[in-house]
Amino acid sequence: MRLLPVFVGAIVAGSVLAPAPAHAAIRFDPATNTGFIDGEDVRKAFGWDEAGLARNAPEVRFTYHVGKEAGYAVTCEKGVRVEVGHNPGSTSAGLVAVVTWNRATHELTGFRITGASSGASSMDVAPEPGLPCPDERGGDIRSAKYVNTTVITGLSAEFRDVQAYFPQQRTVITDPPKP
Repeated sequence: MRLLPVFVGAIVAGSVLAPAPAHAAIRFDPATNTGFIDGEDVRKAFGWDEAGLARNAPEVRFTYHVGKEAGYAVTCEKGVRVEVGHNPGSTSAGLVAVVTWNRATHELTGFRITGASSGASSMDVAPEPGLPCPDERGGDIRSAKYVNTTVITGLSAEFRDVQAYFPQQRTVITDPPKP
């Protein structure tokens, strides 16, 4: 899947990530998975004109993402020290979108998000003493100290094999995770 994020430019799996314009009107409540995404945002994200947006709108899908990355300072046997990331639980929810139209002008106005249709989650094991060192020169982990967790939340729009990310929110948490 090709990625077209709004903020970041990079190369991933052979696809170019290019910046896109800032959003016009996106309202989303992650507690209820409801909201509204302005058609102008979607049109600009995919580089379509008004006719392209109207033609492709029925195939556009939306996803809400919550990505988490916990950082640890790890000390291994043989004195090897490394910073390592851990996924304590990231999720994504496929959203139900209804195309909305202006009845007077017959123009597409946007997408009303009415809830979630599917979900996925992922996580991995946190570094802890006795596990293999992330650096192959280190043997096993002797200690692992929690540093912080970065949480990135945001919406994306998908059309066929292209995914466009809208502006995301980044939060850094320094309190250790609760068991």
